[in-house]
Amino acid sequence: MSEFEDKCSWVHSNLDAVRGGLRRFLEDNHQDATRLSDIASTFRAAGGSGDVGQVTVSNGLLVLATVPMSLSGVALLSYLSTATEADVKALATMPGWQQTLQGLDPSKIGTWWAGMNTGAHPAANESGFTQVQELLLAAAPAMFGALDGMPALARVRANQLNAPSLLRAAEKDLETAKKLSGIGQAHHDPNRTKMLQNEVAYLKQVEAGDVRLYLYDRDQSRIVQMIGTPGPDTRHVITYVPGTFTGMNIFYEGGVQQVSKYLNDNLSGTVAFVYKDGRFPGEADTAGGPNLGRIGEANDEKLARTSGQQLAGFETGMRTDPYLNGAEQTAIGHSWGLANVTSSEVAGARYDKVVSLAGAGMLPDWKPQPTTEYSNLYYYDLLVHGQGIPNPITNKGVVWDGNNPIHRDEFEQHYYRGPDDDKINGAINTLEEGNILMENHNLIASNSKDNRRVLDEVSEVLKR
Repeated sequence: MSEFEDKCSWVHSNLDAVRGGLRRFLEDNHQDATRLSDIASTFRAAGGSGDVGQVTVSNGLLVLATVPMSLSGVALLSYLSTATEADVKALATMPGWQQTLQGLDPSKIGTWWAGMNTGAHPAANESGFTQVQELLLAAAPAMFGALDGMPALARVRANQLNAPSLLRAAEKDLETAKKLSGIGQAHHDPNRTKMLQNEVAYLKQVEAGDVRLYLYDRDQSRIVQMIGTPGPDTRHVITYVPGTFTGMNIFYEGGVQQVSKYLNDNLSGTVAFVYKDGRFPGEADTAGGPNLGRIGEANDEKLARTSGQQLAGFETGMRTDPYLNGAEQTAIGHSWGLANVTSSEVAGARYDKVVSLAGAGMLPDWKPQPTTEYSNLYYYDLLVHGQGIPNPITNKGVVWDGNNPIHRDEFEQHYYRGPDDDKINGAINTLEEGNILMENHNLIASNSKDNRRVLDEVSEVLKR
């Protein structure tokens, strides 16, 4: 090569460039081989065993198999609306398209899903899903079970289809916890073992269809249980937000669903969502119970704002359901749950009615909405007692700087005496008196016969 260059001055060689070009050629060749393998996998997943002659799939599916992010959201929805059964079965093996769906506006998702019911696909089951819709839910149940814009019953169905996978994970964790307990691990928490046992029992109810999950992410402490069935007769939609210390275990045990179940049973046309989207103030990290050392989070403005934005997003997604959108919207917050509800108003959510059950407080920039009816129902309890204590530095209340529903004229006030209030003598000087106040705080969120006056009043508020 050097001798040739000496005789021909216009010739110049660059071995580095040759090596670079060869490397790029090999890389491209490898990518082509990978794409061809993906295409073959697509055909196998569709039932053709890699033999093109045995199955027909669309061009859109081949695009998703090779360059999944190249389809726009609109193009993806259009493709999914006309996808064949073979296409949908093959989707379960492909990455990428789920992220595109998750990035779309909830209203577009709702319109797309509703439009599939008017297409050529025949209805597949008594729920009214087409066969392709049912296959889509089965192809990506975890994604569809958390996708804002999907109708409530479709999300519930997706989470039911995902329950076996969730069960396996919970049972595996439970087996590990039992082993740790058996060998006496010092750091093992027996409460976690109990919580996992409860989770397994709860998820079996989900799998059987006896419990309806609108949202479930066990690792991120996200759970929304739907009580009731959306339909043409739905008149009242309730978002119920429980209070401080609410962990996953109290959902498994049925503790925070009591008010919603009562209203669903006694007020026709009611659908309720018992809501917990992320860790609540004071929630223990591993056992789902209370962490008293973190009670200060219930008075944290930053946490309230973040949680309020999350709840406002939930409301937007949930109300794309045509059965829910036209109904009266009521938010009920117990304790810190009221701070979550009113913070969602700051973030843009709007309700016809807001009901405080011994509610904690509101952000300083919260303003009552002129079209919203506000009610506050309470016993004399530990939180109300704390709301009367002034901060010696600011001279405002120690709970939400005194910005509490009990102190705001916009809230219609309803006070009730607890079953053991006669044992309270003014100042709280004994452990027994303190326990009575704590019991009163929990009582108002229960279905106890001692709380029926409160529950009946909430029913009357919703009927107005």
